[in-house]
Amino acid sequence: MYDLKPILKPVHVELPTCMYPMKPVIQHGASSGAVATPSSTVFMDLLSEKIKILLLKEDLPEIQALAVKQEKILKQLAELREQLVSMRTDLKLCNKPAQPSAIQSAPSKTSKSKSDTKKIEPINASYLQDFVVNASPENIPYGLLALKKLWIDRLNLQVECFTHSTIPKLSEEAINFQNQITSFEPKRENLPRIMVTLIWKNVGTYTEMITSPTAYVPICGEVNILRFLSRCGPSEFNYERNDDVTEADSILDTCYQLINKQNVTDKKQVLKTLSSKLGKTASFGGDEVSLCDIAATSAIKQVQKALAKDINPNMAKLIGRVSAVVGI
Repeated sequence: MYDLKPILKPVHVELPTCMYPMKPVIQHGASSGAVATPSSTVFMDLLSEKIKILLLKEDLPEIQALAVKQEKILKQLAELREQLVSMRTDLKLCNKPAQPSAIQSAPSKTSKSKSDTKKIEPINASYLQDFVVNASPENIPYGLLALKKLWIDRLNLQVECFTHSTIPKLSEEAINFQNQITSFEPKRENLPRIMVTLIWKNVGTYTEMITSPTAYVPICGEVNILRFLSRCGPSEFNYERNDDVTEADSILDTCYQLINKQNVTDKKQVLKTLSSKLGKTASFGGDEVSLCDIAATSAIKQVQKALAKDINPNMAKLIGRVSAVVGI
């Protein structure tokens, strides 16, 4: 091929002086005055030869220093291994890998109850704030009544009920709920208290919670209200302190969808998802009633009229168990 003149002229580049200089490992054989223009094949062959010569040379100070460091590291690793072997011998440890015992693979109820014991901490009064809940009589927030009864010895949820002008008449179920939540009061005095104003209003399935009348930023959905209360309420009932937080959030999201899906077919699909998450277990929270059990029970009771035939026996047992404990 014919030669072309270089398109770019050589540009002098000033190297930075902020770092220490290093000797070039490979130096080109061309003199500083002449500009070498070999072809690509010749250049690669020359580079390969330079690399081979570099690897064959043993008297380079850089390679010798690297070999000394490598020998030192290998010697230290060998000494560390001998120390570990001697420690294992002194402690009379078995060389076989540890095998899970039957007790570890299937923990007893006693060990489970000890591990599940949660630390009871004082309630931070700065987190307690009075709020208003707007709810429809057709979608009763049973979760509020459940938390009121579950926290009876730790926190007083004092509820007052009012009816908005958009509701001409309360249903019998809403009246019973109102009587229960207003008449049930704690026996202990001087408990931390949250004032809850429950307003029966035509808001549909989107139950909303308002903490500040001036900054109207509601928390929508009964499930999200339960999430908020679990964070500011007694610490032993906070679901986010458990190990399976991701699974619990997934169950709560499914309960939210079950309430707020407008299509009956979509509600049936969500109910199947919730049933698959429950499986054959008695509840989501084990031996104790958890926030997921309360949210699921409240959601199923709200759609019970439309999906009565789709509630399987195990979910019916869950509702009965939660109702027996917290009375919803």
